[in-house]
Amino acid sequence: MQRPDTTDLHGPRFKLIVVALMSIVVAVLYVLQAAFWEEGKHPESWERAVQSLSYLWGIPILTGGVSVIGMLFQRRVSRHEPVPGRVASLVSFRYVSRGTNVETLHHAIESVRREMADLPAFPYVIEAIVEQDIDLGDQDDLIKLVVPRDYATASGSMYKARALQYGLEQSPLPDDAWILHCDEESHVHDSLIRGIYQAILEEEASGEHRIGQGAIVYHHSLEEHPFLTLADSIRTGDDIGRFHLQNRKLGIPVWGFHGSFILVRNSVEREVDFDFGPAGSITEDAFWALCQAERGRRSRWVDGYMIEQAPEKLSDFLRQRRRWFVGLAKCVTSAPVALRYRVPLAFFMGVWSVSWLAIVYTYLNLFTGYYTHPAVQAVGNLAFASFLTIYLVGLRANLRLRGVGKRKALLLYFVQALCMPIFSTLEGLSVLYGIVKPETGFHVIQKGQTGARPPAARSAGARAASSEVALSSSADR
Repeated sequence: MQRPDTTDLHGPRFKLIVVALMSIVVAVLYVLQAAFWEEGKHPESWERAVQSLSYLWGIPILTGGVSVIGMLFQRRVSRHEPVPGRVASLVSFRYVSRGTNVETLHHAIESVRREMADLPAFPYVIEAIVEQDIDLGDQDDLIKLVVPRDYATASGSMYKARALQYGLEQSPLPDDAWILHCDEESHVHDSLIRGIYQAILEEEASGEHRIGQGAIVYHHSLEEHPFLTLADSIRTGDDIGRFHLQNRKLGIPVWGFHGSFILVRNSVEREVDFDFGPAGSITEDAFWALCQAERGRRSRWVDGYMIEQAPEKLSDFLRQRRRWFVGLAKCVTSAPVALRYRVPLAFFMGVWSVSWLAIVYTYLNLFTGYYTHPAVQAVGNLAFASFLTIYLVGLRANLRLRGVGKRKALLLYFVQALCMPIFSTLEGLSVLYGIVKPETGFHVIQKGQTGARPPAARSAGARAASSEVALSSSADR
């Protein structure tokens, strides 16, 4: 099967698309407001409460505008240029799983083998850290680490942090190996192999050994669960924008880190373990990133895409966001790092808490038509346009990597724009959920294997060859 061409996904034309999207949305908003609003209409009595929301209208520009700026720093990366040789560093694709969704984990592991067979840019192994002993086959490229039931960390860390700490302690990887952290449904795209190759080449040459992050798409279940897949477009758009700016230009985790698509040298990972105790066990990724920044370690951007899956249930969507909100709040209050690393995250969370009100108010004000100061109107329109751009840019990446046809893509773009107020409301409800009923555990959303590309057939010889390369490199160290 021919893969979709992602050569110009972030080329010069992409920046024109971003600017054009912003301009068109702002222009359309002004046209609609002129048509709907009654000139000079002022609210009366209780209506002033609705009109007062206009003062929140511009708040999303503080994050949405940053994302748009981050998009304009994207650069063209061709997936057709040959990889010039191989890097000697061993790369581990480290999966963490409770072991209850074996088929999903199998498919994810096979995606690694398939892409590494097609593009053997470095020796590799696959590490699976599981909480119960499951059958993952007996391939030579696989290292399975089963977390004992009675295993406890020194600080009492729980959930994924506990499993990651066990993996850090038990993994046989040499210090100069690199680790790509994956969730149990994380699939590898060929652009990711190229991105890992380039990142390791640069970091080993410079000796900086920065921690890498890149963009994640969530199109696995687009056909089966289109609504929540579209809702997760904002995550991809945010990666391409805000997180790209953070990691390519700033080099510090201003807005935290994802738990997957972390590329880190083993020697660097061991500098800060995952044993943060209960407070750091809900969003252990952001906790760990802040602690690395405190030690002076910097981050970088990795060009390439990891493929994951959006929630299948609305309840999972809300509980997932609630966990993030509560976990990041604990990072702000409990992470053992200087205030200068926690204040930006606290500011982002405050904006996150109220941004949804501003997005919803854009639609509400179209029908109320209350007078709004022209400066507030301009900032509000820009804020709305920036968020719609984030959603549409995220959707574009998902559709391009999925290989969706133009006719269907146009329909999905229209639905994405139409449903944005619903998605914004859901994001807001999840924050309120976290405030009213904070996360007390670690909710793992259900992720099936629907929509995933089936593993391509590979010969036994091809498997053996890639396994032999990985293990011989590991043994040499």
